[in-house]
Amino acid sequence: MSSEVVRNDLYHSAADTTSASSYPTPMPYLTRQYALPIHNGSLGRHRSDASYDRDAQMPRAENTLRRKTPNGTLNAGYEGGMEDVPPQKHQVLVTEAYNNAPARSGKRTFLEHQQRHNSLPGKWDSQSAFGWQGSHYPQPLSLPVMDSMLHQMPMQHHYNAQQYFGQTTPSVIQPPFQHLGPTASGMQGTGPYGPYWHDGTFVPYRPTAVRDPRFYHHSSLPWSGSLPASHYALQAQLWQPQALPHVSPWAGSHGVALHPANIGQLPMHVTQSHLYPGVAYPPSSEDANATLDLAAEYDASSPNGCQPDKTFAWALQQYRDLLAYIHSTRRQQQQSKHPHGHNPPRPAFYPKPPKLPSAGSSSSLSNRRAISKADNRTEDMGQVPSHGTTSVDDSFRRADEDEASTPKASSSFVWAPSGVLFRDNEYQRRASHEQWQQQQWSRPLQQPADRFRTLRRTSGSSISPIVPHPPVDDSPPSRAAMALSYMTQMCQNTDWQWTDGMHLGGCLAYGLGEYQKALRWYSKVLEMDPKHLEATSNFAATLLAVDRRREAEEHWMKVIKAAPNHFEAVEHLVGLLCHEQRGHDAIRVIEYVERSLRQPGSADMLKVADRQSECSSSTASRSPCHSEQSDKISYDFEYDGESFAPDWKDNPASSEPGFGSSGFAISGCDNGRILALIHAKGNMLYGLGDNGGAARAFEDAVLIAAGRRFTGIQGLVKHILTQLSSNLQYRAPYQPVKVLSAEPLLLTPDQALATSRLCFPHLGELPGLQHVPGGPQSVARRAVISTTSNSLLSLAKIFQDGMSNIGRSAGVPPLAHGVRDILALYYLSLSLQPSPSTANNVGILLASVQQAAAASRSHMKLDIPGVVPGSGIALALQYYNYGLQLDQHHAHLYTNLGSLLKDIGQLDAAINMYERAVKCDGKFDIALANLANAVKDKGKISDAIVYYKRAVEVSPDFAEAVCGLANALNSVCGWHSRGGIAADGGKRDRWHVDANGMLLDARQPGASSSGWIKRVVDIVEKQLKEGEGWGCGTLNPSIIESVVQQLTSLDRHAENSTFRESHLRKTLASWSGQKWEGARLTRLLERATRRMGWLLYHDLYVDKKRPTPISYDRPQLPASLAVPTAPTVLPFHTFTCPMSAKEIRLISQRNGLRISVSTLRSPWLPRQVFPPPQPPAPYLKVGYVSSDFNNHPLAHLMQSVFGLHDIKRVKAYCYATTASDGSVHRQQIQAEAPAFHDASGWSVEKLVHQIVNDGIHILINLNGYTRGARNEVFAARPAPIQMSFMGFAGTLGAEWCDYLLADRTAIPIETLRPFRNNVSVEDSLEDGNCGGENDDWVYGENIIFCRDTFFCCDHKQSAPDAHQTKTDWDEEVRERWCMRKELFPQIKDETVIFGNFNQLYKIDPTTFRTWLRILARVPHSILWLLRFPDLGESHLLATARLWAGEDVASRVLFTDVAPKHLHISRARICDIVLDTAECNAHTTAADVLWSGTPLMTLPRYKYKMCSRMAASILEGALPKTEDGKRAGKELIAVSEEDYEEKAVVLGKSLVYPRGCEGRGVGRLMDLRRLLFHARWNSALFDTRRWTRDLEDAYAIAWQRYVDGVGGDISLT
Repeated sequence: MSSEVVRNDLYHSAADTTSASSYPTPMPYLTRQYALPIHNGSLGRHRSDASYDRDAQMPRAENTLRRKTPNGTLNAGYEGGMEDVPPQKHQVLVTEAYNNAPARSGKRTFLEHQQRHNSLPGKWDSQSAFGWQGSHYPQPLSLPVMDSMLHQMPMQHHYNAQQYFGQTTPSVIQPPFQHLGPTASGMQGTGPYGPYWHDGTFVPYRPTAVRDPRFYHHSSLPWSGSLPASHYALQAQLWQPQALPHVSPWAGSHGVALHPANIGQLPMHVTQSHLYPGVAYPPSSEDANATLDLAAEYDASSPNGCQPDKTFAWALQQYRDLLAYIHSTRRQQQQSKHPHGHNPPRPAFYPKPPKLPSAGSSSSLSNRRAISKADNRTEDMGQVPSHGTTSVDDSFRRADEDEASTPKASSSFVWAPSGVLFRDNEYQRRASHEQWQQQQWSRPLQQPADRFRTLRRTSGSSISPIVPHPPVDDSPPSRAAMALSYMTQMCQNTDWQWTDGMHLGGCLAYGLGEYQKALRWYSKVLEMDPKHLEATSNFAATLLAVDRRREAEEHWMKVIKAAPNHFEAVEHLVGLLCHEQRGHDAIRVIEYVERSLRQPGSADMLKVADRQSECSSSTASRSPCHSEQSDKISYDFEYDGESFAPDWKDNPASSEPGFGSSGFAISGCDNGRILALIHAKGNMLYGLGDNGGAARAFEDAVLIAAGRRFTGIQGLVKHILTQLSSNLQYRAPYQPVKVLSAEPLLLTPDQALATSRLCFPHLGELPGLQHVPGGPQSVARRAVISTTSNSLLSLAKIFQDGMSNIGRSAGVPPLAHGVRDILALYYLSLSLQPSPSTANNVGILLASVQQAAAASRSHMKLDIPGVVPGSGIALALQYYNYGLQLDQHHAHLYTNLGSLLKDIGQLDAAINMYERAVKCDGKFDIALANLANAVKDKGKISDAIVYYKRAVEVSPDFAEAVCGLANALNSVCGWHSRGGIAADGGKRDRWHVDANGMLLDARQPGASSSGWIKRVVDIVEKQLKEGEGWGCGTLNPSIIESVVQQLTSLDRHAENSTFRESHLRKTLASWSGQKWEGARLTRLLERATRRMGWLLYHDLYVDKKRPTPISYDRPQLPASLAVPTAPTVLPFHTFTCPMSAKEIRLISQRNGLRISVSTLRSPWLPRQVFPPPQPPAPYLKVGYVSSDFNNHPLAHLMQSVFGLHDIKRVKAYCYATTASDGSVHRQQIQAEAPAFHDASGWSVEKLVHQIVNDGIHILINLNGYTRGARNEVFAARPAPIQMSFMGFAGTLGAEWCDYLLADRTAIPIETLRPFRNNVSVEDSLEDGNCGGENDDWVYGENIIFCRDTFFCCDHKQSAPDAHQTKTDWDEEVRERWCMRKELFPQIKDETVIFGNFNQLYKIDPTTFRTWLRILARVPHSILWLLRFPDLGESHLLATARLWAGEDVASRVLFTDVAPKHLHISRARICDIVLDTAECNAHTTAADVLWSGTPLMTLPRYKYKMCSRMAASILEGALPKTEDGKRAGKELIAVSEEDYEEKAVVLGKSLVYPRGCEGRGVGRLMDLRRLLFHARWNSALFDTRRWTRDLEDAYAIAWQRYVDGVGGDISLT
């Protein structure tokens, strides 16, 4: 059943007033929530669905920040977009409603968990055994997990609260304490408003029967004094969970029925009913008083009837028994399914057991009659009647003394709807009993004149509609009905003047389901006293039961306006509003309460300080939000401007301990209630998308718990870090204890669990919660601590989101030190309440921390290569493992652990973790996408597609899943529903594919973008748009001044220093608040770092100056500038995606910035810039960094280069970042390179320092944005000059890349940024490299233009036939024909073979359509493709049949991929190779041309180097003759139509005469002969010449560096 159906059923049954008693409101179902802010949107479905299974659970979105690397791992942090729906990951969700959800076997019970926690030693050096599943961490005493609730104070139990503790280990998956208070679900709860029981039932609404002095302000009364300490001690004792005797709730513990005759004789803990969940106790057959004549004992004419107090107490007990019976029956029915698939409907609220009448609010019947008559006599005279008599006072004094003098167990309390425990005489907690009685009896009653209006006594016949004839059985409902009958008679005897009796009668009627009767009872009370707040609140609850919602709302609002500290009314009204999706109104109600209760004159103390960077003094005002105090309550209840502003010094609670400690005019025992309301406000604000308001609410809640002792959250963070640092057993020797490092404090889980004890050692608890009733283990205290922990968790998560997604940081001032401060909040949260969610989030943060803690016994040695004990990665593994000890079914922990394992090279282990995550939650989109990525890396494309589709089905807008599915489908040519991009009139993407697999022409009028390729492009555009705002607001005045001061040392021209400083300041100010602010600032500081290294080189080796170290301090990024996110589509994926030039450029720039900021945050970077190398003497030292010095295309192409360098000019240093595969390629490079380092097991820090120590002048990046890249090395700037080539065919868009090696075919001049001096800081201010509105350029790097092709190919040295005797043309023809017959024996001699040997992902629909048209136009022809991968074959053949028919499709042939040597050799079988236009053949093109086979190519884009490389390679292979130029024109097309026409002409020109033995005639044979003879002398295969040219480029670049000159370099 859907949540909507549940709500409709509830309202329908409530509205059906004619059958309210027979069909009460249905019982709601258990709602599961998580410990972070909630989403909008309905996500759940009911478990009773026939289709429900365990895998149908909706994905949790708590945190789970997605992690993303160039290797393909999902982004660990965040969804790339700012939606109306708040971020998915890791936020608190209200998901499916569950009924009787079984405990998961993988979790420990609470007792087991508690035993482990109790074993926690007092020191931090405890040994922890790390293991994937088997290790256990000592932990502090566990707290029940109560996630994201409006009020988390415990509800009053009449039975042992420890029964709840038999549930599962605290977990965000299935917390043992689901809800001990009302849940403000951010307008998303699937069940009705109001508080929840742990088993899914609702806490009954139990109205208060007598007035609470707190709610009736009489400024003339001298409230003074305080509650005796003994009362507080008793209150705390009663909050302790105790083992209660197993007694029937319907009888006393001694087998005596509970009736007024026994009440004064038994201990109080026996007089109250004791409920045991899940058990209904029938009346005892052995009850000695079972046959008691109740009429004789308690009717109006009996002796007890003359003593109304005893009858009232007896009736009260019957009502309590009724509640016990109702709840016991409900639990039993909940455990057994209703025959029709659902539980019978039940009321949502039940009246709370009223309190015993006090001396000032009830009297004997005889006195009431007398008073009533006196009132009538004196009403016209304006006299106020006196209510106090000695006998009444004495009788109530005796009753009160009986209660006060008897030690009370928890049974002396009653449940409040919010979960707060109230004693029967609640106000005695506020003032002493004697003071209260004196003031009640000595003051005149200030009541409206009509309060004592005489009600006409009704006849017996008129009574029957109110009270039916009592049933004859002795069940609790029967007794309650009889009690209602007696109360009716007694109230009639008083002419309906006994308000307490009428109030109790209303409760009894409500409990019996007689809502209309209850309304009449409460109405009579309110007729006598319209300001009776308790009756008004109870009346509202009854109105709600009959579906008169607006009236209920009005009455609760009336109570709140009169008494904002009437928390029951506040909580129920907020719950009602949330249930009706009226979050804004609920927030205004809470803010009205906050404004009304704030203590006058303490605004400065209570104001939550804005968090600013420690180096920031921004005065910018925060944007308006829902939580501003100027908001008024203006919904269905018109806010009349009234304010509840009593004189708090006259408040009876002002003398209580902790009064005002929360910043509100409430006693310390109520701090938990206001804290929970503010926490709920934070949840709702988050659900409404107001992250700033939510952060302030959560911060306020945390500061309440901290006792308002700190200046904002930053003050608390500083306190936490100070205490933790001073207690660490390890400390850097140079760092004083009192100086806090800006680096994150790295703690193991067992160390983090001690945070709360270390931070608050004197109290042993949070200062603001010390007055919460009960002992340390009481349910109340546990509940409020749980709320505090959740507020910390939510607040930290908001900060964490803001660090990586600018869209989610609006209105959230960043913490001073980012990760360091967020970790401090998480540590405190984890220590208050061990939570797998917190462990998960800490693990995510630590995985990005590159520093390592000093050695400690707490740091386990890991047998994982490259993982350093104590490092961020090692600790992240520990936290993930710790979280899984708390909950072995936590899907987020498994998937994040899998991502981390994948990052460190443990792919098989990562897949295992992802599979476990999916097993825990079959619809967890992140786990499914991660699993798809991992299995795709294993080559299982078909499996990957299945997982991607499942992820997209669950979450259609999940960027990683959508883009992953698109890439996977594209890799196997699965083009159904691909659609296309219609921008630029189809120039980018001419032919689209619809859902039926048919073609659509984008050049047709009205063509539009569509399909999954459009979804990918839309996602990228959205993410790039959001990225424009990264770092916005960072450049406040203090940061600007700091940057200017850091860069003044770069100015060596004193005469212009003032002007330059002013210009720099103005430029930075103009960047502030604008797009690209963070990017511009980062690149400026990177440029300054490079320039500082240049100055140091000049001082050391040119000007021969003695440098001052402080002059070369590395410029620092502002601490508030977070690591930016990168788009979901990686730079490599743009090769085959039809994107614009601007989009391609920005994707590379975003990835470059992410790498830069992450690296510049590394703690191992020295304070000063790296020392420059000594001048070349005589040779330049050139370092080559690559992960591909193995059996890889790069090694195939460059394996001879490193040994061919002229040692007098260049000495090559090779840094291999992957282990050797033992291939001949690796062996040759390792043997021939003058210096070779196997850096496969090195950290980035070690590799960088090795490069610096080697004195490298020029550092070459042979990876770019490809798998295995170590771009962090280049971002650290270890060498003066850094270049990139051969590894990545595109721009890197990064400040850490100075040059690209290319030629004018690969990179046309018009694609370069206009101004590219790229030398000085002033250049960085003016060049506009960070964004801008110019869409045409792509490359911001300086370009080294080679004289021929920039492409290096070593085939002349290493090809299989390179060292054989050169064959002549005739022999070549014969060998080629023999191979053709061997591979394709079935084809005819006249057949023309078109071929393509690329991976299938490079084929796009437009290209394949052209190939099919060529086949159709050249009848005797075939198209030879590779099964690369296998799944692509079936897709392409099916597409060919659909587009071109069976005849053409039958001529598309596939063969398996051949080994490298055979692949090159058999390439000559083709008559002509047709290149892919979207992304050309690169290494394959060189292989084809070496074999002598002509290559037809189309450089489709000017701005995509990957689509132009084949043309560059072809030009390098052709001879520099007229024949060569003509061949180039024939083989390099200028359009799709030209490509098709050229191929058809060449194909038709080739003729193989019968018996020719391969000696064909035609232009194709001429081109083959030309290429065959030219390969030995062509520029493409002349590796020695290419190496000499490269050395020339190195020498020019170095001289320009020394001279301080920038710009492009041309070798032509």
